[in-house]
Amino acid sequence: SKRTGGALMPLLSLNTWPAMSRDTKRQLIHQLTNTTVETLNMIPDKIQVLIHEQEPENFGKAGAMASDPTFSFDSRITNWQTRASYATDASPVASMAILTIDVWGTFHQETKDAWVNKLTEDLSLFTHATGDKILILIREMPSGNWAQNGVTGIHEDFLTKSRRV
Repeated sequence: SKRTGGALMPLLSLNTWPAMSRDTKRQLIHQLTNTTVETLNMIPDKIQVLIHEQEPENFGKAGAMASDPTFSFDSRITNWQTRASYATDASPVASMAILTIDVWGTFHQETKDAWVNKLTEDLSLFTHATGDKILILIREMPSGNWAQNGVTGIHEDFLTKSRRV
């Protein structure tokens, strides 16, 4: 059975390049929700996904702007002085993805590792970002810092009250 008490209420907020069709976004939202339901044993109606599209010029890594023609090389620099880079001709950058997850409470590191591994696969499939261009941040917070329908998550009857239409 899916988790019914002490729900984690994840909000997944994705920043990525504008490259996905409406249908691809629909599939991505479904897949991120499904991955979260399965990995965290959660109820789906408390999982929210937001997609924010940003132009490549609004992304940077290793001091380089993503819209620069040399970004594939420059964003993979591992030594600032020698300009050593792990880039290869076969490793272009088609996209970047930054997934920020706000979630209630804490859970085991093994669960986080499994979750971010699967989310990375999902994001790579839908955004075409390579693993080194996918960043996932998990921010854990107390349930009292989360509210829906005028009730904070600390309330013992939160799930019922949050579902009032």
